[in-house]
This record gives sequence, structure tokens and C-alpha cells, in this order.
Amino acid sequence: MFYETSEFKEWRSVFWNATRYEAGQICYKSSEANDDKVLLVRQGTLLVQVDNRRGEKVNTEILVEGELLNIETLIDQSSIWEIPNFIQYQVFALTPVTLYEVEKEFLLSHLYVEPRKYHHLFERSIMQLIHISFSNFISIQGTRLKVAWALFRIIGKVGVVSSQDPELVFIPPFVTQTFIAQLSNSGKARTNEAIKELSELDIIARWKPKCRLIHLGHLTRYLKQEIGD
Repeated sequence: MFYETSEFKEWRSVFWNATRYEAGQICYKSSEANDDKVLLVRQGTLLVQVDNRRGEKVNTEILVEGELLNIETLIDQSSIWEIPNFIQYQVFALTPVTLYEVEKEFLLSHLYVEPRKYHHLFERSIMQLIHISFSNFISIQGTRLKVAWALFRIIGKVGVVSSQDPELVFIPPFVTQTFIAQLSNSGKARTNEAIKELSELDIIARWKPKCRLIHLGHLTRYLKQEIGD
């Protein structure tokens, strides 16, 4: 990552500020955004949350190291496009987190001069948008497919490959049935049914509170088959 280079360390004291948060803290609210700062996740795991119609917090995305947190700040003519009140979001720290506050103009000017050094930041954001867009695309499909796709997204962010079998991936305890239901935009009861069905297909190898294990090969083949059809 570019922020591990000696060049970055020289810049950081002038243009970058590191802010640390403990697990459970709110790191960012779009309603209180600073339009002059871009936030980069340096360390930790965060959840993007929005309010549903009942005023409850719903998890919609996971953020990890190397991802931009408030990419909408990069829109130059912010007066033309503003986040409506009904889709304001906040970002919640699941683990101890370090965020870099980057001067917007600094980032844009260096992106212009040295695009190859910064393009991976935007690749991550583009892939994130593609994943979310695909979630919307399959939103009218069956719950099992939506849950499978949610698991695939989760594995890509916070999955830990088993040391005994590279096809098996552990997902952390915070990935509960409720979390998957929110991420897949599905009801809890149907999500529970889908988890049982995916277990019968050997896609979910184990589903216990302290051990959730996914067979990545089976999951990938299932998604390719369902999407291809």
C-alpha cells in the first residue's frame, strides 16, 4: 500500500492526520461530514449502517483496511448532489480502528500527477459499488441466492482461510443470521431457511456461534451456476 512508503511518511505529518477509535465507537456520520477531508481506513473493521423505516440501525456494508470511507466527498460540485436525509449513514467500529484524514485537494492533485500510485484506492471503491449493484440486481431472486452472495461479499472482506484446507474460510462471530439478513436484504425467517439449504449443499460447512465455516469452492460454483442460468 502506498501509505506504507517512506514518501507517504514524509507527507503524513503535513497532509494526513491519524485518528483512532475503539470498538463500539461511531467513526463517521454523513450528516456531519467535512467536505475537505477524505477518510481512509488504515486499520480495523467497520460497519456502514443506515436507519430503516422503524429507526433501527441496519448494516449494509463492511469496510476494511485500504478502503475509502466517504468517497462522496470527492464530488466537486457537491451542491448539485447531496445525500438525502433518508439515506444518511454512519460508520461503526467493530474493532479498534485507525482512520487517516486526507486533505481532499492533496489527494486529487497527487492522483492527477501520479495516477498509478493511487488508482488501487478507486479500484477498491469501484468493486464495492459493483458488489452493491449486483446485490440490487439479484434482489428479486430467491433468498438462497441473495444469502450466498452476501456470504461471498463477507468472505472477501473479513474471511480467514483455514490453515488445514484453503477451500474452507472462517467468518467472524459478528456475522450473525440477522447481519446476513440485513446485508442480503432478506427477512430473518427466510435467511434462516437459506442457511439450512446452503448447509445441505455443503456450501456452509459449519454454522455454530463460535465457528462459522464456508466452503469457498462450493460457494463459487453455486454462484456461477445460478447466475449463469
